Amino acid sequence: MTQASSISSFRTVENVLPTEAGIAEALSRAIDVFEKAGLDGAHLFSIELSIHEALVNALVHGVRERGATQIRLTYEIDNSCVRVVVEDDGADAITQDGRDSREEGHGRGLLLIRAFTSRVFSQGRVSSMELDLDEAPVSGSDRIPEILRSWNSLLW
Repeated sequence: MTQASSISSFRTVENVLPTEAGIAEALSRAIDVFEKAGLDGAHLFSIELSIHEALVNALVHGVRERGATQIRLTYEIDNSCVRVVVEDDGADAITQDGRDSREEGHGRGLLLIRAFTSRVFSQGRVSSMELDLDEAPVSGSDRIPEILRSWNSLLW
C-alpha cells in the first residue's frame, strides 16, 4: 500500500498533441509527476496502463474516426486517490438506440481501465477514472483470475 502521508497533492491539465508521439510524451510527463509525488510501483503501473489506454482510445476513436483536433488530459492526486480525465473534441456518432458508437466494439482499452482502476466513467468523448490509494492495486489482487476470464470470453 501507498504511504498516504508521503503523497504530494497536485492537479494538472494539459492539451495533448493528437499523435502517437504526442500521447507518449503526455503519458511520460504524467508518470514523471506521479513518481515525484510519491506514488508507489504497483499503483504507478495501474495508473500508467490506464492513462495509456484512455489516450490511445482518444487518438483512435476521437482523432482518427471522429475528426477530433484536441485531446485534453487532466490528472490530480491527493493522499487517498488519483483522478484522471481524458477527453477529445471529436464528433459524436450516435447509434440508432441512442448510444455513442465509441462505447461499442471489442477493444481492450476500457476493459483494462476497469480492471486496473477503482472507478471508471466513459461516455463518448470523455473517460474518467479513479484509483484509490488505500486499496491494494490489481497487480496484488485476487481479481486477476476474474479479469482473465472476462478477457477469454471476449477473445473466444
